[in-house]
Amino acid sequence: MIKTEFFETAVKLGFYGSETGGLFGKKDNVRKYWEDLSIKNLLKPVIVELLGIKEKIRIADFGCGSGEAFELITHISPLERPTKKDFLLTPDQVEFYLGMDISEAMIKQGKEIYRDRKNINFIKADLSKDYLFINEKPFDIYMSTYSSPSHLTGDELETLIEKVITHSSEKSYLILDLFGKYSPEWPAYWAETKEEMLPYNMAWLHLPKKIRTEEAESYYVKFWDADSLKETINKIAAKLKRQIKITTRDRSILVGRHIDTGFYNSHPQALRYQVNRLFDRDYEGRVNELRAEFTFLDCHKEKFNKVWERINFYQNKWNTVVNLCEALIENNNALIKELIETTDSDLSEELKMLTWLFRNQQRFPVDNFWASVMGPQLACVLRNLELNLPEGIGCGHGLFCIIEIK
Repeated sequence: MIKTEFFETAVKLGFYGSETGGLFGKKDNVRKYWEDLSIKNLLKPVIVELLGIKEKIRIADFGCGSGEAFELITHISPLERPTKKDFLLTPDQVEFYLGMDISEAMIKQGKEIYRDRKNINFIKADLSKDYLFINEKPFDIYMSTYSSPSHLTGDELETLIEKVITHSSEKSYLILDLFGKYSPEWPAYWAETKEEMLPYNMAWLHLPKKIRTEEAESYYVKFWDADSLKETINKIAAKLKRQIKITTRDRSILVGRHIDTGFYNSHPQALRYQVNRLFDRDYEGRVNELRAEFTFLDCHKEKFNKVWERINFYQNKWNTVVNLCEALIENNNALIKELIETTDSDLSEELKMLTWLFRNQQRFPVDNFWASVMGPQLACVLRNLELNLPEGIGCGHGLFCIIEIK
């Protein structure tokens, strides 16, 4: 049974809904300019392909909240510019959107927000047992965002996936967004068995206020790695004799929600907060506080070598960018030259761009160059490091999975 009391309270307190971004909260700047953007980039080829074969798209949203995914999927930029369309998929190109959530408060809020849209419907459903979407025509996209399916046990998720594949048409997509098992946020969970439901809390909602462990209300979720998830999906597809193609990506490796709280690793680092400051043009980020320090994971190097190597690889690139910015501020030309010349070609180009930008700041007549220009560009470079990583393994806060069902 999924615990809902916390989410009912969160809705009443205004943590869910249409609040704007900022330095803290559910819809902070990292959510808006990093996580939402990475999801949009992954969904874009899906939307392009579907619009190439049909005029309108049907969407089923699992764990819909109050309909945030509808806003996300209808605000993806077009592939080509200039264009007459602001977004790739317009609300009118959605033939039908069905939002399902166990929270009565979120369903009520969604109905109120979209009360004037006849192509949108919200229904209360416990996805561990209520498969109400099968009462509708097949959907083109069955989707979830921001860890909704992790509220299900392994067996429950298997059943949901089987229901989706059975219900799907000849060409459909299933989008799953789950908690990554090997996030640096919770190394204590890395060795747990794959069937384990483990405690999780949303203490990050209360930042900058620090709350004690005993004050944080927890509920149980399942953490997934890519290999286990692929094994589960492939087993179901083979049973149903359906062809599938699976793509996974790691989301929010060093800026996960609990990186800042340190709740599950005892090493809090305000990396998400500092990136939030970079994306906010009113705040000047503190470069020295952006350096990532995850040496406490070195004890897992032997047992979880693939995970450790991925996190360490990303951390080193991240810190190279931070080192360059510190060298620019200190006018350390020797170090700037060394960093640009000794890193790989793709990152080297990013470092050259940041260097040019910093050295030509007089071209940008703004009140605060760092807050308005340099900071946002630095944040984008850090974000691009993650977006350009290869196939996901489950070492981010989120494990994003796209299943093409043929």
